[in-house]
Amino acid sequence: MSTLLIAIGGFVLLLVLLVFLRIKTGNQFEIKNSDVVLALIPVAFWLFLTGKIQEFTFGDFRIVAAIKGATESPVAAQVTELPVESVRVDVKGGVGEIPDLIRKKSQALSFRMGHGGYWGPAIDEHLRVLTQNPFLRYIVINNADGSFFGMTDARQFAAVVQANTPSFSAQAFADWLNDSNKAQIGALPGFISAQHALRKVADKRQALQLMESLDVQTLPVVDDEGRFVGIVDRSKLTASMLIDIADRIKKTQ
Repeated sequence: MSTLLIAIGGFVLLLVLLVFLRIKTGNQFEIKNSDVVLALIPVAFWLFLTGKIQEFTFGDFRIVAAIKGATESPVAAQVTELPVESVRVDVKGGVGEIPDLIRKKSQALSFRMGHGGYWGPAIDEHLRVLTQNPFLRYIVINNADGSFFGMTDARQFAAVVQANTPSFSAQAFADWLNDSNKAQIGALPGFISAQHALRKVADKRQALQLMESLDVQTLPVVDDEGRFVGIVDRSKLTASMLIDIADRIKKTQ
């Protein structure tokens, strides 16, 4: 509902701005159908994604047809591939390697299940030091073969670990990793499993609908071998789709 209110608010503000410009210029500024259509895009966009409408026509413009074409385009262009976007994922090593992780500005710290050598105090020290910096964003957990198992927000995870409750501590997490306890790891706060990871061929509408159902701002992306390659960000994805829609509408004029 809040998304709809924002969309309607954007439409009203844009329409008021257009009317103001027309009055200010002594009616020399003409409000065209295409201007109204562009203002309606956020509202129609929300209605279409939530299944409220299948078609929306304003004059000669078929807004939803443009939305459908844009939302069904591949999501690959919105994937933040770690090397390309300078988003680093580094393997959690020894405590002595923390300064190197800071120097690299690691944005994701990865762990491998079944490693057998994780120790709670070392994990706690990594989280305590690295979360003091703005660049660490994700905890990535891989299966023993290197394929992606899941990810969670680094700061949310660190806050729970540092609370050191009986049911969840850095040592408990280390034990779960060493024993490949998938059930416990899958219950981590804010955990997004490989089941909800996107592939580059997923369309944008599917990605947004999944984000909405999971109530998350980002989703992991994996390659054909199931290995973590980056993330899709909701705000960038939505902006890209709106640009696509606007372009499609303009082509119909």
